[in-house]
Amino acid sequence: MKLTILGNNGPYPSPGGACSGYLLTSDSGHTNVLLDCGTGVLGNLSCCIPWESLSAVILSHLHFDHMSDLLPMQYALQFHPRSAPLPVYAPDTPADVRGLLNVPAFALQAMEDCEIGEFSFSFCPVRHPVESFALRASCDGRCFVYTGDTNEAPALDSFARDADLLLADAGLSAADWRMEAPHLSAERCAALAKRTDCGRLLLTHLNPRYMVEELEHEAHAIRPDAQFVRIGAQYEI
Repeated sequence: MKLTILGNNGPYPSPGGACSGYLLTSDSGHTNVLLDCGTGVLGNLSCCIPWESLSAVILSHLHFDHMSDLLPMQYALQFHPRSAPLPVYAPDTPADVRGLLNVPAFALQAMEDCEIGEFSFSFCPVRHPVESFALRASCDGRCFVYTGDTNEAPALDSFARDADLLLADAGLSAADWRMEAPHLSAERCAALAKRTDCGRLLLTHLNPRYMVEELEHEAHAIRPDAQFVRIGAQYEI
């Protein structure tokens, strides 16, 4: 598998940046799944693959910094017609936001274990102010886990265990983290990766008010290899 970073900010983009969006591609190149589609992701996606090569979209949850660029995507697909509507996997709630995606360009799907091309996906409910899911993708004996937006969630440890690459929500500094907060900190992402024996840790959902070096420093005390993803970067899994 290959992971391409299309956006790495949250809950709003930095100047010239983009919110959460990640393209997962099989080694053959035949399967391309977009994980989240926040503000600014659509333009970056169009630089990576032709529209007809997109196999599906999976939305970890329905906050706008993770799904807003699906709204103009429906117009892009009008100019790049597909033989069938694009599958979009999304939580059921908030219902009013999900309703925005109920358009002819998309075929809405439930967050249930599924096969998409060469990938097998499973989902785990996590803890966020709205219904939110972590996802696990397997292909050719390799495993990738994306936490989506979450704070500490009991089921997440077993779900993430032994992943070859863990992409984790480091939306807070250690000083700002609280048990009732909506996100993990970089430090707690590192602790999660250590507890679950993940092979590689990547951090995302960088709030533009933080300095990336400071959050990486907090994570390095536990996982010296932790790093924040950069837009355009590609990672082999």
